[in-house]
Amino acid sequence: MSFYSDASLVLIPSGYKDQKIYSAKPTDGSGDLVFSRASNATRVASNGLIEKVRTNLVLQSNQFDTTWTTSSATVTSGQAGYDGTNNAWELNSSSSGGGILQSNTQGGLQTFSVYAKGSVSTGIRLYAFGSVNAFAYFNLNTGALGSVPSGVSAKIEAVGGGWYRCSMTFDQTNTTLRFYTTDNNNSNAAGVVYIQDAQLEVGDIATDYIATTTAAVSVGPVSGLPRLDYLNSSCPRLLLEPQRTNLALWSENFDNAAWTKIQSSITANSVTSPDGYTNADTFIADGTLNEHQIRSTGVISLTSGTTYTTSIFAKAGTNNFVQIVGSGTPYLSTVYANFDIANGVVGNVGAGTTASIQNYGNGWYRCLMTATAQATTSTNTFLVNIVASNTAARGEVNALNTNVYVWGAQCEAGAYATSYIPTLGTSVTRVADDCVKTSATSIIGQTEGVAFIDFDFTGNYSSGGIIPISLDGGSTSEIYFWVQTNGTARFDVNNTTQQASITGSIGAVGRKKVAIAYKQNDFALYINGVQIGTDTNGTVPATNRLYVGRYYANTSYNMTSGVNQFLLFPTRLTNAQLAELTTL
Repeated sequence: MSFYSDASLVLIPSGYKDQKIYSAKPTDGSGDLVFSRASNATRVASNGLIEKVRTNLVLQSNQFDTTWTTSSATVTSGQAGYDGTNNAWELNSSSSGGGILQSNTQGGLQTFSVYAKGSVSTGIRLYAFGSVNAFAYFNLNTGALGSVPSGVSAKIEAVGGGWYRCSMTFDQTNTTLRFYTTDNNNSNAAGVVYIQDAQLEVGDIATDYIATTTAAVSVGPVSGLPRLDYLNSSCPRLLLEPQRTNLALWSENFDNAAWTKIQSSITANSVTSPDGYTNADTFIADGTLNEHQIRSTGVISLTSGTTYTTSIFAKAGTNNFVQIVGSGTPYLSTVYANFDIANGVVGNVGAGTTASIQNYGNGWYRCLMTATAQATTSTNTFLVNIVASNTAARGEVNALNTNVYVWGAQCEAGAYATSYIPTLGTSVTRVADDCVKTSATSIIGQTEGVAFIDFDFTGNYSSGGIIPISLDGGSTSEIYFWVQTNGTARFDVNNTTQQASITGSIGAVGRKKVAIAYKQNDFALYINGVQIGTDTNGTVPATNRLYVGRYYANTSYNMTSGVNQFLLFPTRLTNAQLAELTTL
């Protein structure tokens, strides 16, 4: 049969915009679901890379005659640019202090960049005036770095045609951002350079350029934008997750002092990470017979009795094995897990510990360890070792003079990991995703119908369980399917009092196709082509709201995975049709 033609709602995650998931049917917008999430997030994009929110904080990023102020200089548009356009600008300074500036109050770790082209005699200086007064000189003739002060790092990259992308990274609170012409050495000087596409962004690398006009511009899975996630799949799934906080600070900056290096060292930004940029670090064990470790320095506070999941992305270098360790305070002294990051295999796991590993492609794996804190403390709560084998004992010391690659540390309260949450100097919270149709009377069968969902069951639960499907007309008028934390799958119908209830096992972790059918004295639950049960007594409540991934007025039952497809039918399908619809 054609389930599409009989359905009143077809949701196949593909079309979306800010705060909206488009339904494939109906096409008049009456079936579109409202999506909300009041925070930024990440996802795996269609190219297989983790996509983070990126923001250009420079205003009028390529309109240098607007919010920019010249000093002993002029700017002229319409110049040949690095990208084949005529969108570059000539910056002509008439004195050694000549340049251009813009007010800016950004604080913290940040990277300032611009595309620039000079001559044999003229280069450029990037300057961020503020609490540190960060600067860097760039030779636009040879492509060499000039003077860079302590606390500032800089990079110059040739992009063709004599153009370079010049960037510098620093940690301060700014007052202005500036460009000066130089003598191609380490002094300001009168001269002419060409500039295009300025960018200021939080973090320690320059990422792809984002154009701005009168306001900062963010791209990626920003607040309120649905996340279509492609992890290990060519088809997207709608990612719905509960609120989580990454307690691990400087999650990508293992060279930071927040991470103590024990018989080891870090080479920062030395390899391409799971987000496609060169911002992952090399973690190097030295030649000492001792633990080779990076550890948080008391910046993560854990609470006794709370379960935490610690994770890190790792890739094999000259060594194939890493170990996540739970410190003896606050964890049990037996808490640890080994990971083979060449083959994606979990090794020895200590008592009181569970572990798993996820393939993120390009040799990268996310290594995950879960354990319950036995004390409240903030001392060395995140420890990662390089070890010599997947059977290594906790704190093994034999992996001398080897290295692995690391990126994206996360420590979150919960018995499973959620999508990666980047951090710098403070913890960061991603609030829960929400997907709802609050006026759904036209697409919900009022006296009979079927709700179908195709989702990934991970075995992970929110505090009360998970509710993939919920139709309701209020707190006492409900039709919903849920999975309890003990693995029981339930289809419940309430109309002031309970009208029907069907229970069974959700089964093993994996993809689930679930259909719940409702009609007076005729209820059924099917999972993966199998009839879980029927109920022949009960009435159907009036419903007018549709929730995907949670329960009416209750966020304790949020989904913990992704939705592949959702369908509604205004009439009850036959049992044979339900079996066909749900068969994998």
